[in-house]
Amino acid sequence: MPPLPIAKDEPDSHETTIQSHAKQYTAKFGNWAIIFSISSSSSSPVSSPYHNDGPRQTILESFAPHVAFFASEDIDDLAREKGFPAGFYSLLRPFCEQIPGKVVIRDSIGASKAWENFSIRLFQYQDQSSAAQATEDLNTSARTSQEHSLHSESPSVTYERENPIDTLLDYSLRSSTEDSASNGVVTDSDVTLEKRESGPPVSPYRLYLRKLLSERVQVPHETFSHPVACVIAVSSRSPEPLEKIRQLYSASGHGNPLIPPWVGVDYLRYYVLVHDEDRDDITTSTALFDLMKRHFGLHCHLLRIRSERCTEADLDVVQLPKCQWLPADEELRESKISDNGSSQHAETQIFESEAVAIRSMVREMLTQSVVPFMESRIVTWNDQVASKRRGIGGRFISLSKRWTGFGSPKASNGPSASQVSSSSNFDVDRGFYPPEAPEAIMRQLADYAFMLRDFKLAYTTYDSLRTDFSNDKAWTYHASASEMAVVSFLLIQQTLTNKLRIEGVDQKLDSALYSYLTRCSMTSGATRALVLAVELLAGRGPSAAEDAAKWAIRLLELEILSPIPQALITERLADVHQLHAGLGMLKTGSRRRQAAFWTMLSAVLWTKLDRPAIAGARLREARAMMGDSGDEEAQGLPFPTMQQLCSVFGNEEARVDNDPISDPIPDLIDLNDGFVDESSERLNDQVNSLSLEPADAGGFSAIEAKHPEFDRR
Repeated sequence: MPPLPIAKDEPDSHETTIQSHAKQYTAKFGNWAIIFSISSSSSSPVSSPYHNDGPRQTILESFAPHVAFFASEDIDDLAREKGFPAGFYSLLRPFCEQIPGKVVIRDSIGASKAWENFSIRLFQYQDQSSAAQATEDLNTSARTSQEHSLHSESPSVTYERENPIDTLLDYSLRSSTEDSASNGVVTDSDVTLEKRESGPPVSPYRLYLRKLLSERVQVPHETFSHPVACVIAVSSRSPEPLEKIRQLYSASGHGNPLIPPWVGVDYLRYYVLVHDEDRDDITTSTALFDLMKRHFGLHCHLLRIRSERCTEADLDVVQLPKCQWLPADEELRESKISDNGSSQHAETQIFESEAVAIRSMVREMLTQSVVPFMESRIVTWNDQVASKRRGIGGRFISLSKRWTGFGSPKASNGPSASQVSSSSNFDVDRGFYPPEAPEAIMRQLADYAFMLRDFKLAYTTYDSLRTDFSNDKAWTYHASASEMAVVSFLLIQQTLTNKLRIEGVDQKLDSALYSYLTRCSMTSGATRALVLAVELLAGRGPSAAEDAAKWAIRLLELEILSPIPQALITERLADVHQLHAGLGMLKTGSRRRQAAFWTMLSAVLWTKLDRPAIAGARLREARAMMGDSGDEEAQGLPFPTMQQLCSVFGNEEARVDNDPISDPIPDLIDLNDGFVDESSERLNDQVNSLSLEPADAGGFSAIEAKHPEFDRR
């Protein structure tokens, strides 16, 4: 196992990088960016909204083991009788995402740790197949600049031209605004989305992050969405239940055309016998269940369900849990069905005894079958495959793949089949490794370790795989392994020094972005990698806030985001800058002006998206950051130019709905106003009045430059 990089205390030198990004945004947005200059003072750890591990917990929950579901026809008929038109799968699925209690997991060295909020994802292959096709169409279709340019005159939303996440965000924002407008008052709280039954209202960015991580379809280069187990469910009313189980077992293998060839089928089978409490005899079902255990082992469960529908008169009725990890297209479809009041909408209530029985079954399956199965596979693969490839012999084999013929190095100008060594296991024609290949097994080992939260083993495995994938020119595998190496590294609890940041984050993340965008044209992979890096870096507090801001700006510079996600990332960038609260009464070292700057830019974006309520809320936040807690318009901003810009955006009633402000910044600030090169020097407590003295009346005066708000960090 290769050792992790050794932490050494080295000076932090990211100010130059952040200033270079500021120069680029100065060129794009004009001298407005100079107002919110970059402070170079160091900051101390302070309490922040990132310290509650909210985004970190969301990321951990998103990487959950997937379990396939195969059921007989009589099982689905029983579910339809209960009011679930989608079948028995729709009844079990919500309980798999919310498993109560702690789950004890052993890591690769045998140490046990209890984890809360552990869950599994139940899926059916027909759903995965259609989702994979939809995602492939989204990835292969190029996003033209005309469709996603924020300088277009009409930011109207067309559902057919945008991906499901954008459509869901737009639908949720419009629904929230319409509901608030119907009440007559629009406040800051209205920028949150619909209130879920299981918790408080969901913020737009939190919904975007959750849906971005929910889009997990089965792809060859990562096995998070590959099944670690499958549920084979039959009913006690079946005339030949054992024969039906054998048929479903055959359908769970490669004989099923819906299962892709890159998915290994050597996973756990879990057998469930569903007993109908209203129509079947429990004695007969118990005898059949004992027979199942003798034939198929201990991975069996007897689930007792009533076939009758629950009514309002029933006392023992509970609400069905809501799925929190639905893909965007599926949640949008359900939201439209609910709004239209369709009769095909699924039942939302079940008997309390059924809920208790299903929760017991899911927890037993997870703790006694799925987790022990994954732990045993990790131990086996680590001993039989990974350990051999990490030794001297494994390194020699990996090195020999780079040479063909009589010791001449193979060419590296392209990914053609002739340039890949004959000893490689990568199938160039079909674009994936066979499931039994050592590289595919090690990738599965790393993903299993990550899902069981053994991040050190996952990191070392991902890091060792990057070299093999690069030698085989398997660029999608290489990009995904680099991305997950960064995510695993950031989840390891250790101090992030300059050396660790360069070796563990910057180099690997740059490599992942280059492979995703240049070699594979996968903008969705690059977006996910950068969003995960930003959230995990921001979760470390002020010490890594500069790095989080750097990668968030990089995501905006790539111009791969559609308008609504771009506005949300801009808001998040302002939140990252607020991690620097500063020291003392003067708050020396804070990033208050930068936070106000990015909040103001998010207001610009929301205005162009025709979201005046959200833009107004962002403007009030910007004024509060600059020291104004009152209701006077733009009084907290230090310069008249800033106050004028705030007044333009804040005057929502004067705006025409079909004619939003196209680009208000150049109208307020002249790009050729005679400024000396301020972007090359750092603003500090001793302001150089000569450099701020404008050549004409179009800029800021020396009096404005000496404004106390300007001097204060």
